[in-house]
Amino acid sequence: MKRAPAAVKTVASACAKFGSKNRRRAARAALWALTMLMMLAWAPGCSSELDPTEPDGAYYLFRDALLAGDGEGVWKYSDQATHVYFQDRYEHLVEMDETIEQFLPLTDHRIARQQSGAVLLDEVKDGKGLFLKLFQSQKFAEDEAIRIGTDIDELEVNKDSTAARISTRAKQVYLLDRDKKSEQWHIMLMESETSKSIENSLGWLGHNESALQQTVEDLVAEQREKREAIIAELMKPKAD
Repeated sequence: MKRAPAAVKTVASACAKFGSKNRRRAARAALWALTMLMMLAWAPGCSSELDPTEPDGAYYLFRDALLAGDGEGVWKYSDQATHVYFQDRYEHLVEMDETIEQFLPLTDHRIARQQSGAVLLDEVKDGKGLFLKLFQSQKFAEDEAIRIGTDIDELEVNKDSTAARISTRAKQVYLLDRDKKSEQWHIMLMESETSKSIENSLGWLGHNESALQQTVEDLVAEQREKREAIIAELMKPKAD
């Protein structure tokens, strides 16, 4: 058997080393790719398969909708008590509108509806419509600092799995409840720290309602005084 020339041996050795290096590089690349895939799969708020039957999944669905300026999504993942709150505010607007129509002079209807906020009824038909009208649809989805700050830092669930408390990295606290029928979790906006900003944004409604009621009472009192004056005038004894 002939021996391979030294040059051939050198080339063969070099090829073997080169192949070994390539295999190691390929292995490292495959491991890195696998690691990245695992990180993406577990990254909060990035998966399209977030599960609303899990408290963290429901929160991230709500959070992503909020950052995207998606009012419909925020409404969807808010609890029933939040829906009732806005429906009540809508009905207050309806009552004010009816009061304006019933007690104020026709010439004052337009300005009274504008000042009281009842003019919103021209655009909204229920509590959800009022929420969507007032919802600030500014988008923060691309703001990495806000997204990181709204990531979950702590999650606590009660023993019955009917309520949960989430604390974000920015130390905001959100309370969640679980719907028995759908088994989905929802954000309790009016019980979380968000309640203050919501109530502040709708504070004008209560003030306007009180002001309108006072105006109506003054008008009613004025009309009563006029009627009483007319009756008193009619009841005066006539001079012979």
